[in-house]
Amino acid sequence: MNVVLMIQTIITAILATLATFGRVALTIILGIVLGWFLGYAAAKSGLFERIFLSITQTLEAVPVITFFPVVLIFFVKSIGGYIGTELAVDFLVFTAVVWNIWVGEYESIKTTSQSLEDTAEMLRLGFWGKFRYLYIPITMPRIAGNVLVSFADALFYIVVSEVITLGTTQYSVFGIGALIANWVSNGEWTDAFTGLGVLIVMVTAVLFGILRPFVNWAVKYSYDPLMEVTRTRIRRPVVTSRARAFVARNIRYIRRVAAIEDAVMPVFIKASSYAIRHRLTTRPRPRNVLTVTEKYV
Repeated sequence: MNVVLMIQTIITAILATLATFGRVALTIILGIVLGWFLGYAAAKSGLFERIFLSITQTLEAVPVITFFPVVLIFFVKSIGGYIGTELAVDFLVFTAVVWNIWVGEYESIKTTSQSLEDTAEMLRLGFWGKFRYLYIPITMPRIAGNVLVSFADALFYIVVSEVITLGTTQYSVFGIGALIANWVSNGEWTDAFTGLGVLIVMVTAVLFGILRPFVNWAVKYSYDPLMEVTRTRIRRPVVTSRARAFVARNIRYIRRVAAIEDAVMPVFIKASSYAIRHRLTTRPRPRNVLTVTEKYV
């Protein structure tokens, strides 16, 4: 019976973690898409640039907890229900992850090389063509450099934001933060630690299975040698590295021997065939015997 309950707890924790990751992914993707247009507008307009930088630098320094009154008044009270609570949680996470992404996208578009701009003009790329082939690729290294920090901030704030308390009324959504808070309040510490372990495992899987490959993929769009994004490399164990090196050395030796044989054998066969043909077509002459012509020379 305990095994069945443990399996149910693990499945519930996995589903709650997936719901939390879905909210985080939605807010990060939405922030990236909005950042492309806002960064482009700020890079091309001096007035909008001053307004954009002032707002982002100010709100980036404001803690997420200060947005709780706005969330409670607008989303929870005005909209109400589960949808209002869900929008409130998403808005709180959105305010925690977008500022560094927006600033990075703006800086990438602002510092675009003039030669790339001229090339886009020569190719007669329109607005959407420039976005697709120039501005979106050029912002990928900065996005990759900031997405890891945004993912960590989002996980921290969403676990806190999934449970909103207003006086004696508590609003919550389905997620790993609300689930662990419920288990702790009920004194179910085993389930709480199980959920925490599931969260750690899934965060590690997302980090090494999605985010790290995304960073490696985004590096190919970098043309600035001072870019902070670097290609990550997972160090293999020493035994595996030595075995791979031994196999590689033997493969190189075999290829070298095969290449030498491919180069020498045709010459050897040609020389051998010529010697045999010459031996068969030319009649051997006895030694120390002069011919008629050589006798009178």
